[in-house]
Amino acid sequence: MKRRTRPSSPFTVRYVPVAADGSPDQLLTIQNNTEVSVLPTLGFTARDIWGRELPHVVTQAVNGSHLGGPLLPAGGTLRDILRFDGPGSRDVRGVDVELIAVEEIDHPALEKDVRVVMIDLEQKATDDPAEFWGIGVVNPNTFGLSVRISLVEFEERERDYPRQAVDVFTLQDDVDMPSVSNHVIWLPEDVRGRFHAVEHHLRPVKYT
Repeated sequence: MKRRTRPSSPFTVRYVPVAADGSPDQLLTIQNNTEVSVLPTLGFTARDIWGRELPHVVTQAVNGSHLGGPLLPAGGTLRDILRFDGPGSRDVRGVDVELIAVEEIDHPALEKDVRVVMIDLEQKATDDPAEFWGIGVVNPNTFGLSVRISLVEFEERERDYPRQAVDVFTLQDDVDMPSVSNHVIWLPEDVRGRFHAVEHHLRPVKYT
């Protein structure tokens, strides 16, 4: 008897409450296993360490995946940092993710991942907020992309709790990156030294 191959899920979701590799805590990663680029809108149910629902916790996402903003390219990955508010928010250790809506969009699959990093005055990558003076953006693909960038400030580590995002500063304008290009954005003086990470997501391209 020939065994049937079980079809894979169109999307693979991974949530890590406390990162062990230097990534931000409360990180959500979504892999698009299809050949179609999409704009997904996600819903969340927060759960504690025993899997019990925390009904009074409100979940939001730094990159706006709960609002249907980020673009998830065909075969690509979208990452987002979750923030939990309300009674029980400190107890969140897991999250159920629901696809509320999905809009297909005409956008090519990435050839290589876009890189967005914190840089110092010498334009070298850094993870030290005190040296975070600018943002380096690299598009290694042979087509143009539009990137939305946010700076994230985290609270101080408290015991073994996940670090919560306490402030997010999103650049007013998306960054349009031509094919195989790089770009530097210098930060205004009033935001230097405040933020611990830079996050980005793709947006539908506004130019040809």
